[in-house]
Amino acid sequence: MFFGKKKEENLTKKIEEDREKIKETMAANLKKLNFTNMEINEVMELIAVAETKIQILKDSLIGSNINNDDPTPQMKQVHDEIMAIQQQLAADIKSKVAQIRERKANR
Repeated sequence: MFFGKKKEENLTKKIEEDREKIKETMAANLKKLNFTNMEINEVMELIAVAETKIQILKDSLIGSNINNDDPTPQMKQVHDEIMAIQQQLAADIKSKVAQIRERKANR
């Protein structure tokens, strides 16, 4: 067992817990806006799709330090792509919430 493996596992678990807390908070805030569970799921689906895309990018880095003399450019590219996904997600969430609110107002 590597010395830092347990610490890394704890950090990963903490990140996942924080991510879930953020989703729970977002769902609670949407509930306060009288969003139905189905409407909340519409927003959460955007997050799930973005998380999947990000995980695929992260997985693409596995072994990059073995296959390349310098993995840094690939790591920077993945980082930039993740940042773009996160920015797009924020815009998509804002747009989806506005769309749902408009739909509710027109009922």
